Amino acid sequence: MVKAVLAKVIENRPEDAVAFLADYFENFGDKPNKISQAHQQLVLTHHSRPAFEGNVRAAYDILSQFRVSKSLQGLNGVAYTELLQLICSGFPEDVKEKLMKKIGCRDNEVVPFNVFRAAIFTCFVLQDYIKQAEQLFHALDIQKTGTADKVLCETTLNQLFLAVSSSEHGIDTKTVLDAAYSLGPDRLYLALNKAVSPTRGSRGTTTCDEFVISAVDSFLLKVCPLT
Repeated sequence: MVKAVLAKVIENRPEDAVAFLADYFENFGDKPNKISQAHQQLVLTHHSRPAFEGNVRAAYDILSQFRVSKSLQGLNGVAYTELLQLICSGFPEDVKEKLMKKIGCRDNEVVPFNVFRAAIFTCFVLQDYIKQAEQLFHALDIQKTGTADKVLCETTLNQLFLAVSSSEHGIDTKTVLDAAYSLGPDRLYLALNKAVSPTRGSRGTTTCDEFVISAVDSFLLKVCPLT
């Protein structure tokens, strides 16, 4: 067991090795079930780091010990869904519901690794995306009241939609540059400056949850059903 833990430290290279080990052993002792063990593997490192690929495989192998039928062993839809729900536990309920419509599956289905991997990456990328959307909203909430001007929010969301839509025909250098340009400070400043023109009247306010859900809708347009 000690060798396995040390191997995880070497693979994931955490910034705080002591905290990493403490979390590992705490989770190992308190959450012995396979769903939690798989989740523990996935949160060992950020999804952008190379070690995450190995962690995804390790999580899949843990869940593949379930029985799909009397003669078939593998990852079934029940365990798959429970893991995704655990990863997305901090998401707004509306977001979870929309996401599961894209990447969910039936309880009796066998989930192959490529589907599992795609779903896991989608969940963790969306997790980061939601955090960024929340930060963007807080920047628009100038008075720090928990609401922001609706015109500013709609303008920002439109720029975000343009950035996401620019990759509609595939990811290449041009689409990446177009997406970055749509959300660049200069382009965003021009759009917001036009939106707050004195000739435009007030159109109410938007809450953080409303802003995030609208932002997620743009994200989910790029998520294809996995099964």
